[in-house]
Amino acid sequence: MRSLLCCLLLSICGVTPGVLTPCYGADEARFLLAAEIADGETSTVTVTLEVGGDLIVSEEAGTKKLPLTVVGELRYTEQLLTWPTDPAAPLRSLRVYETATAKIQVEKGGLERELPEAKRSIVAEVREGHAVLVGAKNPLTRDQFDLVNVVGNSLALNRLLPERELAEGESWDHESAAIGALLGMDHVAVCEVRSVVTGSKHQQVQIRLAGTVHGTIDGAPTEMQVRGAYLFHERHKRITKFNLAIKEVRTASQIVPGLDVVAKISLVVQPSTAKLSEAFGENFSAAARDLSQPLAGTLRYEALQRGYQFLHDRAWYITAEQSDLVSLRSLHGGNQTAHCNVTTLSARSEGHETTLEEFERDVRESLGDNLETVSASTQWKTAQGHDCLGVIAQGKVKEVPIEWRYYLIASPGLPRVSLGVTVEQSQIEQFNDADRQMVDSLELIATPATATATKRPEQLSR
Repeated sequence: MRSLLCCLLLSICGVTPGVLTPCYGADEARFLLAAEIADGETSTVTVTLEVGGDLIVSEEAGTKKLPLTVVGELRYTEQLLTWPTDPAAPLRSLRVYETATAKIQVEKGGLERELPEAKRSIVAEVREGHAVLVGAKNPLTRDQFDLVNVVGNSLALNRLLPERELAEGESWDHESAAIGALLGMDHVAVCEVRSVVTGSKHQQVQIRLAGTVHGTIDGAPTEMQVRGAYLFHERHKRITKFNLAIKEVRTASQIVPGLDVVAKISLVVQPSTAKLSEAFGENFSAAARDLSQPLAGTLRYEALQRGYQFLHDRAWYITAEQSDLVSLRSLHGGNQTAHCNVTTLSARSEGHETTLEEFERDVRESLGDNLETVSASTQWKTAQGHDCLGVIAQGKVKEVPIEWRYYLIASPGLPRVSLGVTVEQSQIEQFNDADRQMVDSLELIATPATATATKRPEQLSR
């Protein structure tokens, strides 16, 4: 079965088993495989993606496999802001998407995703082996980010090149940073991927790639077998076509499902004369060229039917959504650092607002014997102009030191929102107040129906 799978992966990419590292004579022509891309150079990029296999979901009794198929297509214009000579230097580009769609089938259910028109202007960055995509005008949601953050990132593609001359039959090993950014990985623990020059035709150097990669994606351990074939265009001085087949086994976690799939990715890059700086504006483009600080990678959670929306770091993952309750968990370095419940509550009439003293009393009652101390109890106006009550408490659960952070955000005539954050005290420094971005950016929104039953903190945050 394993041999059959390897042959399948090789055939997908047009590679014949047994000829990955051919031997040629010493007098063969040599090719300078080094990217030469001018600052501001623009290309049109087309990416197609096909995935088939199983989605692995964690359950109390173990894991469950659900048949999964994905078909995706991206078409965008990309303008590279700078191309530094240092292969470890950060890269950044501007993108405008013409198309970004995916059809996802899980077991008997299916859904279609498409990037909204208002979010098709995106800034892409590759820094220290990590790829980041952010909305230039409107922050992306998690689903929208996942839609465009596909394997085969065009900004990372030319990092595969060895930046030196090689002859037919010669090969080189790839750095983990290059492979990690290309595959969209959080961390690369093992990278045993190698490329070999197999020939040249019509000013295009033919190259094949193969190997294994171990690491994490969205904090979940993953193992990949990769086989690829790509072309380096000697006149354009860059990779113009890239086909990749991946056999991936990703472990399911409490936060993200696992995978046992085979994926096929095809990427085509063509020169373009478009200038995206006009679409983004000169001031924005000039600011984007400043690479001294990494892109923030902020996402937006939109719960318009529940009466709010807020910004959050990419470390937060949505783990459950109900009619009036949303649960999130925060990951850092593959480890869970915090849990957050966000609950919609009914609006209160003027003169009947919850006071800080009442809110603190409810927090104390909800924590009961687990509570040791309340270290902070404050109220303020948020950046959105809403009233916010905040209580921070410490205690223990099964002898594990815990910190709880409760917030109640309200404005006259709007649904109220409660946030309850639970953090192990050993994770406080790494957590780095990641809840405050959500609280400070949370915007209350009027909904057609706001009659949601009021709940006490013990129903919201534990």
